[in-house]
Amino acid sequence: MSKFKKILLSLMIAGATVSWAKELRLMTYNIYGARLTNGRKLGESIKPYKPDFVSLQEVDKYTKRSKFRDVTMDIAAELGYQYYYFQKSRNYDGGEYGISFISRYPLEKIYSYELPSDGIERRQVIIAELDKKAFGKKVLIMNTHLDFQTKLKAEEMDSLDVFTNFFDKDDIKFLSGDLNILPTTTYYSGLTRNWRDTYMEDKKENLRTLKDPRIDYIFGSKSNKWKVKESYFIKDSSQDWTKLSDHLPYMAIVDIK
Repeated sequence: MSKFKKILLSLMIAGATVSWAKELRLMTYNIYGARLTNGRKLGESIKPYKPDFVSLQEVDKYTKRSKFRDVTMDIAAELGYQYYYFQKSRNYDGGEYGISFISRYPLEKIYSYELPSDGIERRQVIIAELDKKAFGKKVLIMNTHLDFQTKLKAEEMDSLDVFTNFFDKDDIKFLSGDLNILPTTTYYSGLTRNWRDTYMEDKKENLRTLKDPRIDYIFGSKSNKWKVKESYFIKDSSQDWTKLSDHLPYMAIVDIK
């Protein structure tokens, strides 16, 4: 084989390797009902981080508090994304309150499921199945906001496990949201039997431990079809994040293989 052909073959192999993985930028953010700000400002704040998919918790839709705005729609408009979905957890303040998501990519299907709940707020799980053209395989992204109370926690976690196992084990799945559990709890240990914590898999940060207090997560299914490139809570000094919510947004940037 000539030297030129060897070089060309090497370049072709390198090119195939580079295109083998595609980046997916995931964000989860409890926006505190947007009571400190509005959807437009929230969208402006997270736009520089270029999330492909945003899971939102504590979301208002047409409430007096939100000045009768659809907060999810306003954030999506600021991001320039046309795919979004809201799931009501309860009626509130003349409108609705719940969880939602926003996607850069078209969607194949949307699933919803109600978890065991206590009180007016019905705890929900919503799942977006991304268009297969985006990654060439099935990618499912789940969003939920679990109850902070421990009364139904075990039942809630069991129900979440049953529902997520409804999908094919070969699907690439991500579980995101405000789970209201600490990494030091048995509930977290139970989750990690079937899920990988993106925060703990980021090799760039050596000081991370399970003692780090956090309740916002992005987990991925136990699979070799994805890997973490980077993960972090957004807390840069470009703005005062405490004026937007009582939570920080969490990003996980992964490669889909």
